[in-house]
Amino acid sequence: MSASISVLVPSVDGGDLLAALAERLISESAQVEVVIADNGLDPGTRSRLSSTGAKVVAMGGNAGFGRAVNAAAAQAEGDVLIVTNDDIEPESGFATELATPVAAGAEMAAGILVHRDQPGVIESAGLVIDPLLGWHDHLRGEPLEGIEQRGPLPSPLGPSGGASAFAADAFRAVGGYDEVFFAYAEDIDLALRLRRAGGRCVVAPRSRAIHYISATLVHGSLAKACVVGRSRGHLLRKYGVLARPGRGAAALSLEVAATAALALRHRSLGPATARVRGWRASAVREPFPPRDWVTVGVLDGMRRRFAWFLRKPVRPH
Repeated sequence: MSASISVLVPSVDGGDLLAALAERLISESAQVEVVIADNGLDPGTRSRLSSTGAKVVAMGGNAGFGRAVNAAAAQAEGDVLIVTNDDIEPESGFATELATPVAAGAEMAAGILVHRDQPGVIESAGLVIDPLLGWHDHLRGEPLEGIEQRGPLPSPLGPSGGASAFAADAFRAVGGYDEVFFAYAEDIDLALRLRRAGGRCVVAPRSRAIHYISATLVHGSLAKACVVGRSRGHLLRKYGVLARPGRGAAALSLEVAATAALALRHRSLGPATARVRGWRASAVREPFPPRDWVTVGVLDGMRRRFAWFLRKPVRPH
């Protein structure tokens, strides 16, 4: 492929994993540049990054995922923008394989993430949605072995923030990430807006990485529950989910149940009040997605959210 590639990585405390990620990506090809959005890195990490050849964009503190990526994108020179987290360990060719479908004409591409403890099972190959605008990992739980021999893979709605590629022009035309989302749900929102603009997403099956889940905000923590809650409140209002006949009541009931369960787990109303703050911060309105974009049923969506809630908290290694 001939397209130039910019890999954008926001990071608060990526440490050695981030520096190793930058080194590996830059070594892939002369066409790959790495732009790190510094959301609060320590001096040692910044020094090591400078020796790799990566660009570092200072954010002056933790500005959140979307704002940091947008700032990195403003400094990027590539035709293809790849967005990833600082908690992945990519296989050889991760960036070039992920950029290939975009260079061939797709507006979005999703790489494949696998959990460090289950390297033979897909954790995510993009994102899909249910009728209540819950977001879920595409192909989650599918075996990775032989995936390239299965024929064309079903397309997700869009890529997840952990392994995503965008045509730079398309990304900038829709304004990049919505910065009201501090973290979480900004990727599904961007996918919805790009789809509305005529974009499509495909899976890049040879672009793979091990994912060290929630290395910044620990899975199952109160801090993560509050950040996700704020994003959920913004998403619900931005797309008018609660105003939809019938489904609005179901969505509200599910959010009440979720916040009650979180209040019991954490002995805190933080996740509930975070949803209210997200709702109040939401000033832009977008149309609800058409039915053919919804590929997960209501009950299956509820089951998936419940299963995610029951997962044990995991400390990053």
